[in-house]
Amino acid sequence: MRTIKTFALAALLATSAGAVMASPFDANASIQALDNARYATVLTVNPAEARSLAIDVDTASLQQKIKNNPALARTVQDQGFQIDQIVGLDARNSTDVTLYAL
Repeated sequence: MRTIKTFALAALLATSAGAVMASPFDANASIQALDNARYATVLTVNPAEARSLAIDVDTASLQQKIKNNPALARTVQDQGFQIDQIVGLDARNSTDVTLYAL
């Protein structure tokens, strides 16, 4: 019985570590790309995906970057979202930005 518990615990720890490291998004957390961005696509994520994104990027810094860019803030609001809903990003450059909202 003790052996089974040991294996179960080891399996749980292995899968938990893998889940933490495997973000469902390609979060190239290129917050610098937001400085010159004029448009971003905003997609909705569920709470589990939002937790995963929080590992990849500092949400408060991301939201502040968006607030500091009036054109980007406007495009977020034009798509029906508030800046405080933004929890993650995928930005390869300033013309290819995807933001994720909860």
